[in-house]
Amino acid sequence: MNRSNNRWMTQAAMVSSVGLLVLVATLIGLGIGSWLDSKLGTKPWLAFVFTILGLAAGIYESARIILNAIRSED
Repeated sequence: MNRSNNRWMTQAAMVSSVGLLVLVATLIGLGIGSWLDSKLGTKPWLAFVFTILGLAAGIYESARIILNAIRSED
């Protein structure tokens, strides 16, 4: 496998993992918020808040991964 092919595969893996990271972080936030809502009787507020926090955390971590990848190419 030549270097160009390897680079393309690395970039494809990074893009797919970034999308999965945002999805998983959002679902974890939703799960935690829903669980807290069921325990505290605050439905649906904590599910909403934790879903937004999970989404923000996923986007932040994705941006960090992408920026590190860009820096390592230089």
